[in-house]
This record gives sequence, C-alpha cells and structure tokens, in this order.
Amino acid sequence: MCFPFAAQAARVYRKIGKHKPETVYLISSRPAEQMDAQQWLKANRQYWGIESGTHQRLDVTANEDRCRVRTPNAVLILGMFRRLAISLFVEWRSRDPKRKWVTLTDFYGDMARDGHRRGFLLVSTRRPSSLGRAS
Repeated sequence: MCFPFAAQAARVYRKIGKHKPETVYLISSRPAEQMDAQQWLKANRQYWGIESGTHQRLDVTANEDRCRVRTPNAVLILGMFRRLAISLFVEWRSRDPKRKWVTLTDFYGDMARDGHRRGFLLVSTRRPSSLGRAS
C-alpha cells in the first residue's frame, strides 16, 4: 500500500446534509485489536472537531486566508501569534461559563477596552486562572 507503518485502511462513504456524497479513505498504524471501526470513526470525528474549531477561528476571525504576508519567517511568526491569541481566548472564555456566545472578536474587543492590560496579565502570570473572571 506504499505506507510502511499502515496496519489498517478503510473506505468511508458519507453524505453530510445537502452536500454531494463523498468517499474518503482512512489509514491507521494501529492494528484492529487496538482500534475497532467505532473507535476509528470517533477519533476521526474528534480530529475534525478540533480542526474545524481552529480553522474557523484562524480563517474567519483572524483573516488568515486573506493575509498577504509571503516571507516564510513572517508567516511563521504571525501563525504563532494567531494561535497564541486563540489559546488566550480559550482561557479568557473559560472564566465565565455562563456566556453562551463568546467569540474571538469579543475577546479582542475586551482586551482593547482595557488597554491590553488583561492580555498582558494572561501572558505574564504563572496561574492565569487566579486572575479571576473577565468582566
């Protein structure tokens, strides 16, 4: 199969909503004894849940696809800062679990309102959770 560490391969036929049906192929290095079909599908769904969440935030809120920076080092640094912003957002959002709809844009606005003081505290404190809830 040209994948030296592959232990399993699968073909999944799926139709999501109104989209055209598609066939996808999965390859795993885990043997069938360690990962059956149900575990495999669960792992695949978890992967796409993570990918979709990060991709949505980077693409829509951080405008990553519209960025015209082409210098490799600059692209790397901007990517790291965007992902740092997402990590800080997740920490900030966790402080007020009663909020249902909080976006990365809300986080940017909250940090700007307070002159970036809270953002600096999130980065510089040893225990971010000890800073209390965001207002």
